[in-house]
Formats: sequence, structure tokens, C-alpha cells
Amino acid sequence: MKFLRLRIFYGWIVVMIGVVCMAVSSGLFFHGFAFYVEPMRRQFGWSRASLSGAYSVSQIARGIFAPIEGFLIERVGARWVTFIGFMLFATGFGILGIVDNITTFYIAFLVLSFGSGMAGHSAAIASINNWFRRYRVRAISIAMMGLGLGGIIFSPILAIAIANFGWEMTAWASGILLVMIAIPITLLIRFHPEPYGYLPDNAPAVMTRDTTSYKSEVTVTKVDTGKPEYDFTVNEALRSSAFWLMSIGHGLAMLLISTITFHQVAYLEADLNFSTTSAATIVMITTGFNMVGQPIGGLLGDRYPKQYVIAVTMIGHCVALLLLATATQFPQVLAAAIIQGLSWGIRGPVLMAIRGDFFGRAHFPIIMGFSQGIMMIGMIIGPLLAGYMADHYSYGTGFVIIALTTGSGFFLFLFIRNPQLSVYR
Repeated sequence: MKFLRLRIFYGWIVVMIGVVCMAVSSGLFFHGFAFYVEPMRRQFGWSRASLSGAYSVSQIARGIFAPIEGFLIERVGARWVTFIGFMLFATGFGILGIVDNITTFYIAFLVLSFGSGMAGHSAAIASINNWFRRYRVRAISIAMMGLGLGGIIFSPILAIAIANFGWEMTAWASGILLVMIAIPITLLIRFHPEPYGYLPDNAPAVMTRDTTSYKSEVTVTKVDTGKPEYDFTVNEALRSSAFWLMSIGHGLAMLLISTITFHQVAYLEADLNFSTTSAATIVMITTGFNMVGQPIGGLLGDRYPKQYVIAVTMIGHCVALLLLATATQFPQVLAAAIIQGLSWGIRGPVLMAIRGDFFGRAHFPIIMGFSQGIMMIGMIIGPLLAGYMADHYSYGTGFVIIALTTGSGFFLFLFIRNPQLSVYR
């Protein structure tokens, strides 16, 4: 379409859309929901394990749905999936605003989880993967800066709003904001570059498209790099050791990340006697250094083997949570926030980009969906384990167990090998 022939490569506009989607999703839910936990626990007298259970139940459902979501992205495109996600996201906040029992809370959390995931992550990453190849890590790292940006923008807003207007009004206002954002954002989304006269990375058009085979039919799309990229089928990806090592390793990372995003504010307030404002400051510092880490991840991922970059960040995650678990003063918490934010920021885009490098573009959404289904196991266990340990022992004990488990992911990523290298053997 002529109107899309702008001076700037439209792929970068797709990246900016990803920044906005991820900022809203992470700021209002992934980071932001932690500010609802303590006020609701105090008001209703629910245990931390009960509150954590909602997170775990939602991740079970998300894990089951993730491959279906990938199929929908591939078949109907990212635009409709994102729009439906925003509407579900807004609906979830509407339900949250009328919660008066644990069942309704679980329903609200389930809808919020589905909506935030569809609106803020999967479709955006799949679109960027289609628009970029050579600059894939760089593009994803820029988009994922939205995760940190959302935490910086929304954490203080949510803390102040809940303190002054209550969590119910804050939830309803969040839902209204999402409806206002949904339409203009989704109108700008473009899933594939080819229908609009582009190739990935804005490469010069190449008229040939060849097919060959790697254990079964595999499509090869030629671009100007001279290095053909094979599009693995879902079955081929699932049969590779790289898929399983990567997915399990990602699950170990999210075991820790889901724990701190859900429990960090409650831990700081209840165990370390931080004020809500001080806890919000720590969240902002974590997400701020997450943002700093994103472009660093882009640079490192372009220069060094991605699996080794990820392996080092797993050690960073482990060290940061151990620091937080044993912290008694603000400087220790600050150091933990900085290390955690950097490790998270560097790992995120590299881990997303490596899937595209390994398995190609054609079936990326479905392959990512299956991988996320496995990764969700970590997100299910982490908050539930931490909540149980906090109720019966201490947050610190649970944090140490989770930190050491995540650190073991270092070894998984050391053994990953790119399946693309086996294609011509």
C-alpha cells in the first residue's frame, strides 16, 4: 500500500507499537498488580497463598491457551488478537473493581492475565519477528524497553491512586484507559512486511523463493544476507533439543521473575517495613535498569552467541534474589534491584530473538506459544511457592530456594545448539 511507503521503515513503527503495548501491559498488570495485593489482603483477610493461587491458576490457563493464541496470531493476524486482548484486559479491571470474594478475584485475575498477554506481548513479538531478521535482537530489545517503561510510569501512579482513591476506583480507571488506547494502537499494527512492499530489515526485494527439506518440508525465504533462513515446522521444532532446553530455561527465569513481580512489594512492606512509596521506588529502579538492560542485550546478542549471554543473566537473577532474601537495609535492596533489572533487561530480548534465529518466521507464533506453555510452569510455581513459604516460614526462605533453582538454568543454556546449523549437513 502506497500510504505505508514512509521515509522510515515501517518495521520500526511496529516496534514502537510494541513499546506502547508492553508498557501498558507490564505497567498496569505485570508490575502494577503487586500494589493491589496488600490492600486487598488487609481488607478481606485473605492469605498470601490464596492471593498467589490466583496467579498460578491464571498461568495454568495461559499455558494451555498459549499454543492456541499462537495459532490465532498466525491465522487471523496480530491486529485482531491485540484488539481482543485489550478488550479482555479492560474487562478484567472492570471485574476487579467489584471484587468482594475470592472467587470473583480469581475470575478477574484470569481475565486480566489473558488480556494482558494477548494485548502486550505475544502478538507484538510475533510481528517484530516477521519484520526483522538481521536486526531482530535490536528491534525486540527496543520493544521490550516498554516493559521497564511501564513500571517506571505506572508504579508511582498506581501507588498514589490506590492510597488516595482506593484500589476499586484505580482498577476502573485502568480499564477506561485501556479502552481509549486499544483502537488507535490496533489500527497501526501490520503483521507481515511483504503485503506492503517490504522485506525484513527493509532489504532489497529478491524474486526467488525456494523449497528444500530438513526431515520434512521446510520453506526458505531468501533475503540479502546471502544466508537462507529455514522456517521449521512446529513438529520439527518440538523434536529439537534446542526447543526444550530453551523453554525449560525460560521457565526457570520466569519462576523468579513472577515471584518478585507478585511478592516483592508485599515483602518490602511486611518484612522490611518499607512504606508503599519506598516499595514503589524499588519497583521503579528495577524496571528502570530493566530498560537500561534492553539495548545492552541488543548489542550483546548481535555480537556474542545468544545462549551464552542468556546463561550469564541467569546467574545475575540468582544473585539478585539472594541479595533481596538476605537484605536488612536499603542499600542491599537497591543492589538487588539494580542487578535484577539489568539481568532481566539483557535476557529478555535475547531470549525472544533466539527463537526466531533458531526456527525462522513462518511458524514462529505457534512455536512461541508451545514454548510459552512450558515456560508458564515456572510462572505457576514461583508465586505459589513464595506465598506458601511466607505464610508458614518466611519470604526469605522461599526466595533462596527459588534463586538457586533459577541459577541452575545457567547450565541449560550452555548446552543449546542452533538447529539451523544442522540443515545443510
